[in-house]
Amino acid sequence: MKTGYRNLLRMSVGGLLIALSGSAAFAQTKDPIKIGFATALSGWLAAYDEEPHKAAILKIEEINKAGGLLGRQIEYKVMDTKTDLTVTTNVAASLVDWGANMLIVPPDYDMGSPAALVAQNANLIAISTGASDPKMGVQGVGPNVFSAHTAGQVAGIVMAEYGRDKLAAKTAYMLEDVSMEATKSSCAGFVAAWSRKGGELVGRDTFQKEDASIAAQITRIKGLQKAPDFIFMCSSLPEGPAAVRQIRAAGIDAPILADTGMSGDFWLSSVPGLKDFYVPTLMSISNDPRPEVKKFVETYKARWNTLPSTEFSVLGYCTVEQWAQAVEKAKSVETKAVLAVMNNFKDEPTTCGPTSYTDQLHIQVNRPQLIAKVENGSFRPVEVYRNTFVPDLKLLLRVGQ
Repeated sequence: MKTGYRNLLRMSVGGLLIALSGSAAFAQTKDPIKIGFATALSGWLAAYDEEPHKAAILKIEEINKAGGLLGRQIEYKVMDTKTDLTVTTNVAASLVDWGANMLIVPPDYDMGSPAALVAQNANLIAISTGASDPKMGVQGVGPNVFSAHTAGQVAGIVMAEYGRDKLAAKTAYMLEDVSMEATKSSCAGFVAAWSRKGGELVGRDTFQKEDASIAAQITRIKGLQKAPDFIFMCSSLPEGPAAVRQIRAAGIDAPILADTGMSGDFWLSSVPGLKDFYVPTLMSISNDPRPEVKKFVETYKARWNTLPSTEFSVLGYCTVEQWAQAVEKAKSVETKAVLAVMNNFKDEPTTCGPTSYTDQLHIQVNRPQLIAKVENGSFRPVEVYRNTFVPDLKLLLRVGQ
């Protein structure tokens, strides 16, 4: 009896050890997935980063509420880059040390690439919520780096095609903000597409963030023998609104077609009565024709007790959305597995629209844009427009320009 009891005891203990081992393995698989945010919550870039950051958190909360990602909850950590390159690098390194499975980095190549490079060197995927420079990717920072946004060249291409095909314009004057790579890319796209469409560029000029006045540029525009059918202005904040205000104050009433950096109602009060101003944008806050975007706006308002003030907000939501979709398809958070899935996205449905990547192109080049026009002090949707001319790598990297 004693021998039988000892055998039974051994079996019981062995079974308990196996059960405990299984429980430990189960608990390990349930460890949280970690997303690190290197986010500009202060400094000039906060105007572009704060709302995408909130939208990304909204998507994380939705995923967690629905049961998590691969059955695991998502944990996130937010650190302020302060729109400072050195701080950005240090923040990214801290998030890697924290154990992040991926990093979300600022929506600008110049200010976000240091954080993305830290992720690349740590063999993590990094996604910028809004960089429009294609160098936020394979040819610039590295093959683990993506942007949720559309290449800056596409904004220029869309405005060239829209101006020619929809507004029946034949002549244009280009005003290029050379403060950022993104705005220079937009103007490069415009020049290429406008030439392809047979449009005439009757003049071009430059300005930058440090310029308090563009009086000289305005004089040259007014000195043209014939006013252009429109002005294309690739610019951003805060210099863009200041330039628009000066152009209209000088009595130049030609339509202005701008790039995505000029979207958002929040700056329009600085140019009272603005008319004939168009941008290609990501969404309409007030009346977007797409149901998935309307739903995003509603849930954002419910979560944060306010409507988003900038159209860039939805990019943060899509940043988490697309990475989560890739993780689910890969059945893993490991960089190699997720990267293989993302590199084969072809018109993958997201709230931002169809999303495509290849192993050589980690930014959007053919996603439909919402054309918006200023009416009565706010941007109103006109139509969804998809460019027919798709830029190649030479144009995207501005080779030879």
